[in-house]
Amino acid sequence: METIYFRRKIDQRLLEWFESKGHSPALVYGIRQCGKSKSIKQFAESHFKYVNFIDFWKTPNAKIAFEESLEVDTITKFLTGLFPSFKFVPHETVLILDEIQDCPKARLSLKSFKEDGRYEVIASGSYIGLNIDSSGVPKPNGSEDFLEMKTMDFEEFLWALGYKKEQTNKLVSYYNEKKKIPDNIHEMYKDIFLKYVCIGGFPRVVLEYINTHNIVPAFKVLNSILFDMKTDFGRRMDKNGNPIFKASEVSRIQNCFDLIPTFLAKENKRFIVSKVKGGTQYDKNDAIEYLKQAHIVSKVFNVTIPTLPLSSERIESQFKLFPEDIGIVTSMFGIDTVSGINKGNLGQGKGAIYEAIVCESLLKAGIEPYYFAKESGLKIDFVISYNGFPTLVESKAKTGNTKSSKTVMNHPEHYGKTKLIKIGDYNVSEEGDIITIPRYLIFALGYTKYEF
Repeated sequence: METIYFRRKIDQRLLEWFESKGHSPALVYGIRQCGKSKSIKQFAESHFKYVNFIDFWKTPNAKIAFEESLEVDTITKFLTGLFPSFKFVPHETVLILDEIQDCPKARLSLKSFKEDGRYEVIASGSYIGLNIDSSGVPKPNGSEDFLEMKTMDFEEFLWALGYKKEQTNKLVSYYNEKKKIPDNIHEMYKDIFLKYVCIGGFPRVVLEYINTHNIVPAFKVLNSILFDMKTDFGRRMDKNGNPIFKASEVSRIQNCFDLIPTFLAKENKRFIVSKVKGGTQYDKNDAIEYLKQAHIVSKVFNVTIPTLPLSSERIESQFKLFPEDIGIVTSMFGIDTVSGINKGNLGQGKGAIYEAIVCESLLKAGIEPYYFAKESGLKIDFVISYNGFPTLVESKAKTGNTKSSKTVMNHPEHYGKTKLIKIGDYNVSEEGDIITIPRYLIFALGYTKYEF
């Protein structure tokens, strides 16, 4: 049983939310088992005298408190009747509503709590946006402050291993100053990063690794999480206890999930929607959208040209699907792949690991990636908006070919002014418009300070 609390970046974001004037109830969302509930409870217990916690998945009877009226006094009266231990004391109480997507009226009540102002509310959910069991309930009204949470990034993984914030800050300073990291430190972090790639950032998996100092039992926990995630598609029930999704819908979602490693292992890695089994094109796209809204995968779109804003250049029909945690990828490829990674061979699945780790690291740094590919053969792994410039991102081995990036950078008359970040088995360096960084330092990109 987990007895320690891992420091997470959401801790600081919750504090900033709490201290901001006029804030709305917080809604923390993200993939299942990324640590939302534990982080929220930890924050609540540190800042409030009374903490009232409801999990609508485990205690569906709590929904009745939100059926009669959305007036705060009515809701709190019902809740204290259902849960005698609950106490509602103005300005000393926080109400935590976990898995709030299972009770749409509770989410609708957030406006009432904001207007009332006596009690803080922190809601959370893994399926926000899927409108599970919404049956006639009006849409949420905007009285929410959204806080996204993902599985651990590499910096959080280091904190879990016992490294201090001062040490990771020092790593970030090497990047900010574009200074070479001392070789011994560089080699140490490279080795730790391989362990992170093997098992990913689900807190339960990381805890198992810390407890055993062994990747194999951690990988078993990872596989159990992925099995639970896949079977969860068919376990969602409405308020009457009936399955929300038909068997055919569940089958499509699971098939879409299973196809991800197949396409990541292909040369262009583009996901072909028509390969999903069963249903119409709309049904197949709906299965992909479910995985996206459940924060299991991200869509990375091709762009017509690498220029800002990238969102206006994206090609809706051309995209890659990347799992939002690298552990999902390694679990899909199996223990042999994990063994190879642990020995330093990241070139598994025709570069699938190279690209997947960069994609999830960029997303966790708050940077939305795109890619650029033309039928002529021009191919850029990722394109991002970074520090006010369209920036090409290449994920390669140390001797990787960046011919396509050089072509784009050498022809601003066609592609505009671009910069390049090379990510691989490198140390930190900068030459003109080209920056090289090691894979373990991608998280530092999220600390960039914009200058105006």
